[in-house]
Amino acid sequence: MTMRKRSRKMDLVPLYECIYNIYKKYNIKKFPIDCFELVEKCGYKIKEFSDLTVKKQKAFIELSEDACLIDDTLYYIEHSVYGRIKFSIAHELGHIFLNTDSEDDADNFASHFLAPRIMIHKYRCETADQIHDIFGLSYDASNRALMDYRKWYENIAHATHRPSEPERQLELLIEKACHENTDYENEEEEEEYKPTIEEIYGDMQRTLKAGLPIPSEYASAYRMFRKMGLK
Repeated sequence: MTMRKRSRKMDLVPLYECIYNIYKKYNIKKFPIDCFELVEKCGYKIKEFSDLTVKKQKAFIELSEDACLIDDTLYYIEHSVYGRIKFSIAHELGHIFLNTDSEDDADNFASHFLAPRIMIHKYRCETADQIHDIFGLSYDASNRALMDYRKWYENIAHATHRPSEPERQLELLIEKACHENTDYENEEEEEEYKPTIEEIYGDMQRTLKAGLPIPSEYASAYRMFRKMGLK
């Protein structure tokens, strides 16, 4: 769905309670969010616009410019800009997760779901380009998210002085996932390489031929090879 002007301000606390629960339930840990994967996890099939009959294609165009849910299947126009498709998918899911027919609420959900304001703040995004690069929104949606983020920040700075509890929980959820991934990568990098028996034997052979002493770490292996009659 294409973003439109909002007619009223949405309460962010229940919105972020919903978003946090979705991130947690569907194991969303990084950005940009893979909306196609999320749709499949939610139990929907995915098909391209060209798979629809001509009659359904006309109905589709009246509903959306990029993607929409029809019965148990998500259809999307394969040649649309990916950022727009993502937003449309999130919009459609917003109707379902919020249990609402409001287009404004679904738009609001999509924007905050794909680019949570607290994470825009966490990643220190100062331009729409940065939001586009990190969260995968279209440039139009990134500009709108940036303007909304500035209002979000101003409200915190002059009113509550802190984000809502579900926003904070969402930040911690992503932060924890990032630390887990970093620790795993470090473990892989720091894992000590252990040579095979064949590599040890070949190394010792080269060392002996060069007239050099056997390294201390190979001493026990050298004695074993001697007992086996290998030189």
